[in-house]
Amino acid sequence: MNLKEGIQLAVFWADDLAVIRGRNYEMFISEAAEFAIRNNVFLVPGLYIKEEHLCLCVMDNKGNLIGEQKATHLNSAWFGDLQRSSEIRLIDTPFAKLFLCVDIDIYKPEVLRIAALLGAEIVVSSQYIAEEDFNEAMILAGAWQQAQQNCLYVIHSTNITGNIIGPCAAVQDLSGFITRTETRTPLYAELSAKNRQQAYTAFPVFKGLNLQLYQNHLKELWD
Repeated sequence: MNLKEGIQLAVFWADDLAVIRGRNYEMFISEAAEFAIRNNVFLVPGLYIKEEHLCLCVMDNKGNLIGEQKATHLNSAWFGDLQRSSEIRLIDTPFAKLFLCVDIDIYKPEVLRIAALLGAEIVVSSQYIAEEDFNEAMILAGAWQQAQQNCLYVIHSTNITGNIIGPCAAVQDLSGFITRTETRTPLYAELSAKNRQQAYTAFPVFKGLNLQLYQNHLKELWD
C-alpha cells in the first residue's frame, strides 16, 4: 500500500475479533515496524493481545515501538479472560501528544478526561464492533462525544467504519466529522493545532473544572 506524501501518522483499520485473538505478537510488531520504515511514518497498527492485556501501540518511522497502552476496561463477551490496566500513558511524538484509546475505553468518559487533562492532543481509538450490533449512535456516544467533551482530535478506527473527528468549532461544516467512511478506503486529514486551540477558546471546556478536586479524589473517581 502506498501512502500520500507528507503523511506523519498512519492508523490501520481495526480487525475482526478472530484476527485480534489469533494474532502472533512478535510477528505482528515485526510487520508493523517494516511498514513504518518503508513508508517513513509513525504507525498505530491495531489491537493485539500481550501478556493477558488488550493493547495498542505506536511505532516511530524507524520501526521502534515508542509507546503502548493497555485497555482499562474490557467487553467481557469478547475479552473477558484478559486483565484490565489502571495506567493511562501519553506518547510524545514530533507532531502531537498521543493517547491510544483501546477498544471500549472510548465509551468511558473518565479515561478520555484524564488523558485530556494530562495534555493529550490527538486520540487514536481502535475498536472492535460486532457487525450485528453496529449503529450510528455508537459513534456519536463514543468517539464523537469524547472529541467534543475534551476538545480533542479523535482518529477512530473500527472493523466497520473509520472516522476522523474534531471539536465541532474546528471543523468547517461544524459537524465534528472531518472525514469518514464505511468502505474501508483510506482516509486522510490534516489536523490543525491552531484550529483546535481556537475551538477551545470559543468553548473552554476545562475552565469550570475544579482540577484540585480531581487530583484529590482521583483514586475514588478511577475506581
